[in-house]
Amino acid sequence: MASAADVIIIPKSTHIERMEENLDLLDFTLSDEDMAEISALDTRKSLFFDQHDPEVVKMFMGWR
Repeated sequence: MASAADVIIIPKSTHIERMEENLDLLDFTLSDEDMAEISALDTRKSLFFDQHDPEVVKMFMGWR
């Protein structure tokens, strides 16, 4: 299970106000309960395709 330190956030905005808000990273904390709830969202199963299926991998490799 990934810890909060293992998760990289890449914010995107074209609005100055939002960019400033995105830079203010240290104004909140997540409790252990928050982290447990977030971790429970990961079902370890893609909703789009199975990247472990060799046929799916071949299809994507052919898109180069």
